[in-house]
Amino acid sequence: MGWYPKDSLSADISSAIYSSDGLLVFTGFCDGAVGVFDADSLRLRCRIAPSAYISSSISRKLTNLAINYAAAVATLFPVVIATHPSEPYQIALGMSDGAVHVIEPSDAEPKWGGSVPQENGASSSVPSSSALNSQPSDTPSR
Repeated sequence: MGWYPKDSLSADISSAIYSSDGLLVFTGFCDGAVGVFDADSLRLRCRIAPSAYISSSISRKLTNLAINYAAAVATLFPVVIATHPSEPYQIALGMSDGAVHVIEPSDAEPKWGGSVPQENGASSSVPSSSALNSQPSDTPSR
């Protein structure tokens, strides 16, 4: 089966994996976005902007280092995506800077996306708690 998306993708794909139940495909993009697709049709269910899961504490650290936040975020992207073995809607993103973010849909929206593709966190640089539950993991400094 060939896949020819009608709309161009936001960026090159950096990583992809099936959900543990095989119904979804989670896709990381080189611009930091995460796409959630139906496995059967490859229809986009949800697009998660990096601002929805990259914490503002990273922004403060980068600002303290006098690095442009927008340029730095553009270089952060999921290198690997791992799915929870028994929670098909929970994923861990292994980022290009070594950070790990565990994300899942909010309680208000128990599954990723609906009948129309949604973009979480795109309209604001501050993540909405109703858009996404995110639990960043601290990695030891090297």
